[in-house]
Amino acid sequence: MLKKLLKQEFLATARAMGILYLVMLVLAMGGQLMVGRLGDLGKLVQALCLLAAMACGLLSLPIMIVRFKQNLLGDEGYLMLTLPVSVHQHLWSKLIVSAAWAALSTLMTALSWNIILYGSEWEDVPLIKINDTPVAFGNDPLLVAELLVLGVVGVCTICLQFYAALAAGHSFSRHKMAFSVAWFVGLNAATSFLIELLPSPDFRFRVDLMSSVHQAVWLIIGGTAVVGAVYYAITVYCLQRHLNLS
Repeated sequence: MLKKLLKQEFLATARAMGILYLVMLVLAMGGQLMVGRLGDLGKLVQALCLLAAMACGLLSLPIMIVRFKQNLLGDEGYLMLTLPVSVHQHLWSKLIVSAAWAALSTLMTALSWNIILYGSEWEDVPLIKINDTPVAFGNDPLLVAELLVLGVVGVCTICLQFYAALAAGHSFSRHKMAFSVAWFVGLNAATSFLIELLPSPDFRFRVDLMSSVHQAVWLIIGGTAVVGAVYYAITVYCLQRHLNLS
């Protein structure tokens, strides 16, 4: 049944995402063409195209959150939550689709930026810099894999924070969106407070740079996953027991 849910989610969101990616490519091509023809004005157009492409890439997350609200917390929720499908399957289908679109949006944003800035000449841009030492993308396959894992976990956790706030807010019979906003602010504040209480590890970057980077990334992945698990539990609890669709 999860496969059917995934197929439905992809079909339901593909049109919006397809239009988004088309706009990004048009902006990229337009920015590349204008920069060589309009002089200083072309540089301004190029900068605006860069910002617009980045904004389009970031829009994938709000689209997924709106999809969750409409599909499970709106009128469709009456039908969806009566299907012979568990709440866990509903959530995982949305998380998997959200992560997939987020990954594709990242690739499309990178492609758009390279087209705007370099045209057909691709540049190897350093991914991070620590103590003035650049760590170039692709030079360390393990680091690339770790960052991909971090990206997936991060996207899922961000989505789950919104899901938890919306599900908790819709547990009330009135002022559902107001309560959802309050829950989101409360969850964000509680998470930030708990993170501040945790001791900060002492990574000795000067002794072993890459080993310390790997440790730091896995620590962030683990902490983000724990936070996401808490949001996941809140979402499931509210959808199973306290959801109010009336």
